Amino acid sequence: MGQALIEQRSFWRSAEYALFTFVFPLMILLLIGAANVGSYLPGTHIKNTTVFVPGILAFGVIVAAYVNLGSKVAVLRHDGVLKRIKTTPLPSGAYLGGLLASTVATAILLTAGTGLIGWLAFGAAPRPGGLLVLAAGLVLGIVCFASLGLAISSVITSAESAGPVTYASFLPIAIISGVFDPTFGGLPPWLSHLVDLFPVKSLAQVLQNAYAVRPFPAWDLANLALWTAAGATFAVWRFRWHS
Repeated sequence: MGQALIEQRSFWRSAEYALFTFVFPLMILLLIGAANVGSYLPGTHIKNTTVFVPGILAFGVIVAAYVNLGSKVAVLRHDGVLKRIKTTPLPSGAYLGGLLASTVATAILLTAGTGLIGWLAFGAAPRPGGLLVLAAGLVLGIVCFASLGLAISSVITSAESAGPVTYASFLPIAIISGVFDPTFGGLPPWLSHLVDLFPVKSLAQVLQNAYAVRPFPAWDLANLALWTAAGATFAVWRFRWHS
């Protein structure tokens, strides 16, 4: 717990981490959400914002648990901080656990802020019957993308490339998955099926299910679990305390 509090203080003192992790998703929510007010999904009575807000919830989870954690660990490794931790009395597992706990706390705060603003600004709120799916999706999504964040950090070779690599490895998929535009479509069938395999779309669809009535997202939950296992396995195999 103590290490997690230290990591949280460090996070909020770093303007760039706080800005891009916390403020960036909320800016996208307000700007794109405002452009979708009053519009509906084609052929339905469902407002675009009803599925756009949970899409940004998914985006926020990914930014906090994947981009932030992955880039930070890569920078700490490149700067020799992780290597020095191994020479201190602080157990390395306690340090890593504090880092992960801080990441979870940031993701929860960002999720709460996004959900609150989505409700106040656009009237989008989860269905009473979708709260269990929402909770399951958020827990599994945070764990999944945190494990993938640790995994991607092990293949980043420099501090300068940490941010670009983490964003480039998920942002194009988020765009064509319809995270920012609920009406996005027109993909070739092969590309649509390929996108369905990635956890970005799975997380978005699980959270959207909590806001709009849709079939139970069994495949999406299973897919997130599979990616969690793959990310954790790769992270355990490749994680290094020195560059």
